[in-house]
Amino acid sequence: MNIRIKSENGMVGLELPCREEKIAEFCKKLDISNNSKTEVTVDYVYLNDRANALLSGRTYNLDKLNYLTKRLDSFDKNELTTFYAVAYSEKSNDIDNLINLTFNTHCYRVVSDFSNLDTIGKSMYLVEQGGVTMGQLDRLDGESYFKKVLADNPNPLVTPYGIIYKNKNASEQVYDGIHLPQYEWEENMGTVTLNKDGFAEYLYLPYVETELTKALEQLGATDVSECEVTLDSSLFNDEMKNIIKALPKNSQEELNSINHITERIAEMGTKEMPYLGNLTGDLQPQTMKDLDAIFDSAYEFEMFDGIYNAKDYGRYMIIDSGHFEYDENLEEYIDFEKYGSQRLQHENGAFTDQGYILYHGYNQDLSQMLAEIGIEIPEQQTQILKLYMPLHATTYQEENMYGYMEQTDEEIELAPYDIAKFEDEILEAIEKNALPEESKRGLMKYYGDNDSVNAKVKRYNFSVEVVGDELMGVATVELNTQLDEREMGILKDTISGQASDGYVPKKDMRPSEIKMLQ
Repeated sequence: MNIRIKSENGMVGLELPCREEKIAEFCKKLDISNNSKTEVTVDYVYLNDRANALLSGRTYNLDKLNYLTKRLDSFDKNELTTFYAVAYSEKSNDIDNLINLTFNTHCYRVVSDFSNLDTIGKSMYLVEQGGVTMGQLDRLDGESYFKKVLADNPNPLVTPYGIIYKNKNASEQVYDGIHLPQYEWEENMGTVTLNKDGFAEYLYLPYVETELTKALEQLGATDVSECEVTLDSSLFNDEMKNIIKALPKNSQEELNSINHITERIAEMGTKEMPYLGNLTGDLQPQTMKDLDAIFDSAYEFEMFDGIYNAKDYGRYMIIDSGHFEYDENLEEYIDFEKYGSQRLQHENGAFTDQGYILYHGYNQDLSQMLAEIGIEIPEQQTQILKLYMPLHATTYQEENMYGYMEQTDEEIELAPYDIAKFEDEILEAIEKNALPEESKRGLMKYYGDNDSVNAKVKRYNFSVEVVGDELMGVATVELNTQLDEREMGILKDTISGQASDGYVPKKDMRPSEIKMLQ
């Protein structure tokens, strides 16, 4: 819902619903405070005429307006029609009543097409019941049910959106005008409930600081310690819960730690939670510092669930790991235990209750946890590897007879020695395109497998260097330990895939497209 907001400085656009970060940016742009009392005046709503007619020309609390649009964002076509029709019939522009109405659309059915009374009746019954089996719906005489509803509504309300029929569901006041009801507008990492004097405010994880400030304002609290803090999240494993339980109850430290954990989970990705759960289960972190160390170095581990001895490990590596071409006819001639033992002698790993765990990194913050399971962190032996690749560059600009650059319709390929002229521009473009989430691991951030390559390659980034008289693309790779031939092949394929995406700079820059080739 694109909304034009009227302010002292003119008109400003705001797209709702949105996250708190966008609300903060909007308030900063208008130079107004961002708190639970902030109000804005809606000048125009671009979504449709009915939304504009309902909301424009009025002043609303900004957080309530955002919440209302979150509720409407989840509605289907029929629910939206019901909402606008009932709001029109009640001539209600009060934001509190509108929010309550979003929880009560199941009390009404709006009809604008009476061509099939059986279908209308069945739809009315479904709305009233909230859900029925297909068998129940098929057996229902929809037309008879419609006539019954008609009899119960001798004076139905007529609106531009259709005729409103009330069913047997009773309207409820879900919203008290102060504390917005819990509502999961988008996927999150869980919810923290702050309770005080019988009232509740909800923080959806991970939250930003202004959301906590607003929640405390609404509860009339000046500090978290005045509230009861309750966490509801399926992502917190036993080790995380135990760390939180050890912190002072209902404290700012407890709340900060909960939020920090969800920020780290969001950074890693929820799909990695089973892997992270196995890792914390093996390492048994006791403090937030321990947990942070595991998050920082999670990629440096390899875990082999169900592998409890040298023979199991040797069998896995030869048959299942992909390192070898295995012929099952040779199984009786292979000494799996001997091979497994030889590997174990040269690896920094240990057997645990869950299987075999192998560590390739040098994070000293893990030393105590690793020592508990029999792993010692070796002296750091980080290696730098550079992989070079030719550059392919094209442009749509060429120099005219007067020495000026002008646009052309045809793609022009630059010669290798010409690309070298743009070394500074290319380096600047690479730097500008680096994302904050790439700061720790570079482009290894996007490597998707928890395997030995992920554990051994600490990071890699792209750059360019002049080799001879040609500019070459280069991937600078930082290794925790040396890669074998198979792992090197996987890394090269990964880097080639990233390099082939290329870079297209802004129109005022040259060359127009740059690709690193394998």
